[in-house]
Amino acid sequence: MPTKVYSEKSLNKEINTLINDLNNGGIIIYPTETIWAIGCKSTIKKSVEKIYSIKNRSKTNPFINIIDSYSNIIKYVNNIDLETIKIASEINNPPTVIYPNCKKELNYLSNTKNEIAFRVSPNKQLIKIISKLNAPLISTSANISGENFPTSIDNISYSILNAVDVILNFEIKSSGKPSSIMKIKNGEIEYLRT
Repeated sequence: MPTKVYSEKSLNKEINTLINDLNNGGIIIYPTETIWAIGCKSTIKKSVEKIYSIKNRSKTNPFINIIDSYSNIIKYVNNIDLETIKIASEINNPPTVIYPNCKKELNYLSNTKNEIAFRVSPNKQLIKIISKLNAPLISTSANISGENFPTSIDNISYSILNAVDVILNFEIKSSGKPSSIMKIKNGEIEYLRT
């Protein structure tokens, strides 16, 4: 299947086609508020495994999941600490938060401690896509592991661009660096990446 490219304008018309592609295992490249990402529907294990292969990344280094709202994280985590969600939601730049107790059926998204990482997107287009998809998106840098993070679509290698089904090519003001990663325990924030 040839790679589809959607601008912000064409995405509004073709969003149902995009959702269908993602539901059928499609891999996408998209801009985020941090860097350009490669992703898929997080709940399709085969697609997640394909991204590991495309990036040449070890499966011992799980991906971040980007989601539309803090209230939906409860679908993917057992015994969630609501204080953690409250603290995370009050931070200005949306951090990636690592939560314990990933649900068993999603253990391919967790690390060896059964922790799973989520970031709530502030981008209206991504929120619309995730909401319609009714599932998070994998959000990992659109590069081969170990290479520089892509800050624009022009920085993404042809091997990555040619391995995806859809490219969302619309403007988002990106910081050019990955999100901060933190854990929150007993109300204390521990930064793992700033």
